[in-house]
Amino acid sequence: MNLACEILASFLLIFTVPTKGEDPESTVIWGALDHDLNLDIPGFQRSDMVADIYWNKNKDKIARIRKETPLYEPTAKYDLFTNGTLKIKTLMRNDSGLYKVEVYNSKGVNLLSKKFYLKIQGKTLTPK
Repeated sequence: MNLACEILASFLLIFTVPTKGEDPESTVIWGALDHDLNLDIPGFQRSDMVADIYWNKNKDKIARIRKETPLYEPTAKYDLFTNGTLKIKTLMRNDSGLYKVEVYNSKGVNLLSKKFYLKIQGKTLTPK
């Protein structure tokens, strides 16, 4: 792969305009096929008020951290960092979908909720 392709594949294109059939409250994120992706929480800074951070994909729980302790074992697919960033390893087409993060304080009050719609951009095959 040439340098230009490497650079293009390593960056995410972020659009705030939803397209047809997507959640209008979600941010569209583009990821490169076969590359890792970090889903950061925009405008979020970890503080003592934060007790729980949950990540869901299409309503399935995939990661959770309470205080500084992950409650899900790191998997071959996901890592969750203490700052709330979710790392999705080696993107595949079936990783596309709606991801939601929720942040709660120690009393169970929701401090933040964000949705991301992940789309996977892959290599196109050209006929010879």
